[in-house]
Amino acid sequence: MTRANTLARSRLSRRKAPHTPPRSAGTVTRIVEGALELLNGSDGGAVTTNHIAGHLEMSPGNLYYHFRNREEIVRAIFPRIEAEGLAATAPAATPRLTAHEFGERHLQGLHTLWRYRFFFRDLNQLVARDPELAEHYRDYQRRLRAQYRGIFEQLIAQGSMRAPEPAADLERLVADSIVIWANWIPHLIALRPRPEITRRDVVEGALHSFLVVAPLLERRFAAEARGVIEGYEGRG
Repeated sequence: MTRANTLARSRLSRRKAPHTPPRSAGTVTRIVEGALELLNGSDGGAVTTNHIAGHLEMSPGNLYYHFRNREEIVRAIFPRIEAEGLAATAPAATPRLTAHEFGERHLQGLHTLWRYRFFFRDLNQLVARDPELAEHYRDYQRRLRAQYRGIFEQLIAQGSMRAPEPAADLERLVADSIVIWANWIPHLIALRPRPEITRRDVVEGALHSFLVVAPLLERRFAAEARGVIEGYEGRG
């Protein structure tokens, strides 16, 4: 399977990992990283634990000692997705959210989407197959929406954004932003026989998500945030 370059840096989950000896913890990390590489491939939906064991050159028994099935491996990956998504929508560290930070958050969200693209590509099947994962995902979505709404409320309070009318549209704005974000990379994958995601694709996805709220932003704030997104393509 072709190995794809990731666009994002991983962040630690806020969930506490179970205590295991250092060697075992290292093996768990190795399994998770190897599984992520295979699952992100174009035929990731067909990947089994035996494929993962073979890819890592370890015995199936050694892998089963740590993970009984594929569902457990996906569940071990999910806290990383959760942590990165919540970090991108976390309350600002300062009283005022700058346009630069607002633009960077849109890029950060697309980085996460690309790094864990298998999850969003196969989301319906994954949650249908694993009720425990489905419960975690729904809880994550509730918290993500609450934090994203908090960002919009902060922008409104600081005068960088006009409140939508009627007020109920604010929740719809949050939902639309998340739907576009979560489906951008899967959309590209569906359109391309052998998808190669570029920096331009990341910029386009971030812009699509940004354009949902852009008409409500103060003009100079919107221009600066958009400039941050569009400038990503030209970075080193």
